[in-house]
Amino acid sequence: MLARCLSSLKFADEIIVVDAHSSDQTVEIAKAHGAKIISRPWSGFAAQRNVGLEQCSGDWVFFLDADEEASSLLGERLTKVARDQHNRHPNCYSIQRIEYFLGRRLKYGPGNPSHQWRFFKRNAVRFEGEVHEYPKFAGPVGMIDEPIFHWPDLGIEKFLTKMNHYTSIEALEKFSQGQRTSLFHAIGTFFSTFFKNGVRYRGLLNGKEGFILTLLESFSRVVRHLKLWLLWQVYEGRLNVDLGIKLPTPGSTRPVPTTELEKPEWTGRP
Repeated sequence: MLARCLSSLKFADEIIVVDAHSSDQTVEIAKAHGAKIISRPWSGFAAQRNVGLEQCSGDWVFFLDADEEASSLLGERLTKVARDQHNRHPNCYSIQRIEYFLGRRLKYGPGNPSHQWRFFKRNAVRFEGEVHEYPKFAGPVGMIDEPIFHWPDLGIEKFLTKMNHYTSIEALEKFSQGQRTSLFHAIGTFFSTFFKNGVRYRGLLNGKEGFILTLLESFSRVVRHLKLWLLWQVYEGRLNVDLGIKLPTPGSTRPVPTTELEKPEWTGRP
């Protein structure tokens, strides 16, 4: 997966991989693709991205996760922007991301078509947020339709592994913001999520793959609520369960500012 990601970045002047002391083959794979390795303890998504940002030497920075790959057309487009006059472009470009599940491209469902803030002027952006990181920058957002491909080999097993990881992070984030839930709400959220993702956002139009994914997404939402419920039960002493972590004080963090999610669109042309 990482090899495919790095192989798609041949157009880049430099490749930087921030590694949180992984025990797999990450470092070896990165070195084989000529990447600069930054090894440091895990300190949160925003902090890791900022460390990578600080190590870059170019005027523009493109962020790509290990389960993604850049299309050849995207590489050409980003190279064109980077070589153009700096002041002709916004501080951030949002890039189309094409999603897959069980080998099928997803044309419908929440977030499809999807665009992600990934291409920035290096000196004009910082990442914030303790759990769900977001870029902080000034001005409007440009749009690029040449795509990023997201996890073309995503299947049920990988979805469940990813789900378990991220539902724990999301539950802890909600807890630290002081949000509560209940078992009744956890049950109800399965049906509301299935309707929203499958019907409202037309995820069921993706065929049998869309039906399976909608089921999994609905189950994922239930698991997040159950984990949040458990955190409160332990915090308030109703259950004696070793979570293996020190719980933060509820209400100690705040959600991502809405203004950061509503940047205006750039009207200029790259």
